[in-house]
Amino acid sequence: YDDLTAAEAAQHVRVGAGDILLVRVGHRRRREENGPWDVAHSRAGLHPDAVEFLAERQVAVLGGDGNNDTAPSPTDGVDFPVHVLAIHALGVYLMDYLRFEDLVPLCEEAGRWSFLCVVAPLRLPAATGSPVNPVAVL
Repeated sequence: YDDLTAAEAAQHVRVGAGDILLVRVGHRRRREENGPWDVAHSRAGLHPDAVEFLAERQVAVLGGDGNNDTAPSPTDGVDFPVHVLAIHALGVYLMDYLRFEDLVPLCEEAGRWSFLCVVAPLRLPAATGSPVNPVAVL
């Protein structure tokens, strides 16, 4: 929670109702630099307390460069507490394993961290997920 509010302050933005919140924890970069590792036992992500931030701000979509959950899980008996809380308790859509390597330098160059993001999932009957290709328009 505190890391998300600190990021808002550092980037001069405020997450609001209906927003897509994109969180970069370095998962993709680590994999590209060091290769694959056992992510079931060691993975950066959000702590379940961060879901309170999603609820308060009424975030519509959470996207990350990992799967948004840490490993090992900080919640006994629940391997993916962020997924469980975000999807089941809040109805937040999740996007996992996004690539921010092209986006971040553009945001830095423009000096802004807010932009239009278009996401068009495939329409798959009875599916719980779909591949997507999010497009950021700065």
